Amino acid sequence: MKSVFKLAMLPLLALALATASCKKDEPTPPPPTVDPYKDLYKIGDADLATAGLTLALYMDEEPFAGYNRVYAVVKDKVTNLVLENATVTFAPLMDMGAMTHSAPFEQPTWNAEAKAQKGAVTFIMPSTNGTWYLTVKATNPTTLVEEDHQFTFEVIAKTESRIYSFVSAFDGTTKVFVALVEPPKWKTGMNDFEVVVYKKASMMSFPAMTDLQIEIDPEMPTMGHGSPNNVNPVHMANGHYKGQVNFTMTGYWKVNIVVKDANGNVMNDQGFFDITFTNIF
Repeated sequence: MKSVFKLAMLPLLALALATASCKKDEPTPPPPTVDPYKDLYKIGDADLATAGLTLALYMDEEPFAGYNRVYAVVKDKVTNLVLENATVTFAPLMDMGAMTHSAPFEQPTWNAEAKAQKGAVTFIMPSTNGTWYLTVKATNPTTLVEEDHQFTFEVIAKTESRIYSFVSAFDGTTKVFVALVEPPKWKTGMNDFEVVVYKKASMMSFPAMTDLQIEIDPEMPTMGHGSPNNVNPVHMANGHYKGQVNFTMTGYWKVNIVVKDANGNVMNDQGFFDITFTNIF
């Protein structure tokens, strides 16, 4: 009986070995491709054939009046590889028919986390009375051939504005733009509070203001209270001022802002940002 049992088991063993061998020989499937830009808002693509490049333009969300982070992804047209050392420049322009003007912007540099050339544009108004363009120029790092493409898109006005402007009360001539640099999410407790400030030197030039004194005072109008332990923003670089604001509860907050010049003269004390959030993190 044992011999019969052994003979009966031989085909099963052979089948098991063959099956195991087949499984071992099967190639391991490649990991799924992850799109590093899937959470961004895509503005568009461009084929820069002369320079041998492709270009894709993204923002964090739909373009709005205020401070927008902008990402340019430049790839080699043949290999489809992202070129970290490609040179990229931005040039924003608004055509209002009878006139044109630019906007404050920050030229992009390579950002490893975003896997893109990262810069920013502060659109000073929505597209209501004109058309916004952003000309992006890319240079092939190997051939040094450069080519540009003009992207056209709508700039919306947010319900809670992220930019305001004023003419300095101190000199009566300097026009200033203050834009809120939003964190990923507002939360109860201490939040980084960052603004960027520019002045209008001409229709095409909006240099950063780097020597201001800025004070913040958050209040909750519907509840009749403010919050303690806020830190006034101080200049970090390129017109960016960073401090902290304390939101003691969720809901609607009004962050009042006083802007002074380097000597402490009040330029404006009527500015504010409306901030509403409902989630606790």
